[in-house]
Amino acid sequence: MDGYTIVLIILLAWFVILFLGQKLKFWEKIHAAPYGPFLMFKTVRGRNFIERLARRARFWTLYGRVSIGITIGSMVTLMLLMIWEAFLVLGIPASAAPAPETLIGIPGINPLIPLWYGILGLIVAVVAHEFAHGIVSRVGKIKVQSLGVLLLVVPMGAFVEPDEDEIKAADMSIRTRLYAAGPATNMIIALICLLAIVLVVAPSAQTVHDGAVVTGIASDSPASHFSLSTWSEVINVDGAAITDPSQLRNITFNSPGEEVNVTLIYNGQESTMQLPAGVVVLSVTGSLPAFNVGITPGMIIAELNGTPICNISGFQKTVETAPHDIPINITVLKYGYDATRGKNWFIPDNNITKITLTTKWRYFFTYNPSENKEEYRNISYMGITTSYAGETSSLFGARFSQPGIVIDAYATPFRGGNLFRDSISLIALPFLGYTPVEGPIASLYEPTGIFASLPADVFWVTLNSLYWIFWINLMVGLTNALPAVPLDGGYVFRDLLKGLVLRTRKPSNGLDKVVEKPMTDEELDKMIRVVSLVISLFVLFLFVWQIIVPRL
Repeated sequence: MDGYTIVLIILLAWFVILFLGQKLKFWEKIHAAPYGPFLMFKTVRGRNFIERLARRARFWTLYGRVSIGITIGSMVTLMLLMIWEAFLVLGIPASAAPAPETLIGIPGINPLIPLWYGILGLIVAVVAHEFAHGIVSRVGKIKVQSLGVLLLVVPMGAFVEPDEDEIKAADMSIRTRLYAAGPATNMIIALICLLAIVLVVAPSAQTVHDGAVVTGIASDSPASHFSLSTWSEVINVDGAAITDPSQLRNITFNSPGEEVNVTLIYNGQESTMQLPAGVVVLSVTGSLPAFNVGITPGMIIAELNGTPICNISGFQKTVETAPHDIPINITVLKYGYDATRGKNWFIPDNNITKITLTTKWRYFFTYNPSENKEEYRNISYMGITTSYAGETSSLFGARFSQPGIVIDAYATPFRGGNLFRDSISLIALPFLGYTPVEGPIASLYEPTGIFASLPADVFWVTLNSLYWIFWINLMVGLTNALPAVPLDGGYVFRDLLKGLVLRTRKPSNGLDKVVEKPMTDEELDKMIRVVSLVISLFVLFLFVWQIIVPRL
């Protein structure tokens, strides 16, 4: 029974329990009530704690004002990002469209969020968010009616319930601070966790070995067919010690397809495996020479125009200096049964023996004319890639990177020098498989410094917890800052818009009444509601657009 089936059974049982408890009026007896799929427990306990915290009124008033600035900044940032993404998704093919559940930041629904770390982050986010609302409410003399806990099988968060009538009657500045305090608190917690990761925890992890770590594997390649695992660390190839991925690019083989002994460490265990040597095709561009003769990703380029291809660094030179516009000989290897070896291996594809190369100039003229150069006219071009962009090597059809690639993503997330791009990369670590750090990834590193005396598992749980508290709080804060009612940002936007109109509206006088009838408070409120509704629908449109457009 897989995990999704177990989760489905648990949820169905939970809904049955909710229904039966409601029918039997059991929830009333324990001061609970169903609220959608949640079970909500209300209590007055904890109000005294909020009262004590709210006594520092000057601090919390200043906190509320700062919260408004943070919420507005988050609101503008996320709106600009969503508008940018609306144009970005126009170029995403249906095959690459993200699954809808990956756009929902809820543990158990989003497959990228680990369940228990996700629940921890969500509990921290919701509790902090709601308590911030409660404290600022009391500073503004708004009564807190109750506190409570939300359960969805397990505790999913808490809530604080201010008096709705008193909120509506409150001064607009108090109300704006109240709504802004929730998202801002989430953003502040996210920042604190990020600083703890960058300044304290992540720098304490050091690599165990020097080598070349496998961070990706091309389909149908030797690495794929012979089960080279991601996060393996290659330390030796045919007797040559590997201390840096760049060394793999210059390894020369006697003949393409020969057996090469590769020594690697995976999850702390050293082993040796045999892999076919050769330059592997990673991708093929349509309508170009390689595509036209049937070359596909995963094949090995064994020979071109009578020259054996024995290393990655020499392949490019062989292609670029080969004749173009006339057929030349080519030998490629594909996965199949090798009668000589008596096992599956990479063998010549007898259907591909000739290829007519084009020029690099023609390629750029068609696909990227702004980058074309006159000297490209005499450089031959095949239309394949044999190395990953930005990587030092793709030997055996695997992407190899420095051993510190994962921990560096935590310790120095802004090393690229571009704040926007680096921030997106930090948030995207779940999409790269860099979190949670555990198992074979964790075995690449060891805690040092103040964490050296702790068990390694404790160190990694600390790092993972901090990251997911950061991630969930950031998502909750940004989402709630959107200018869409019923989100907090929607109410902040509504009050700020009303305040702006009131400040810019001319004071009425006798002449105004003759020339132009002044807008009444009721008309102003109606206008604000209409504008707020339009903005809310626009936010919803942007969200739905990201899901639908790539699939059209």
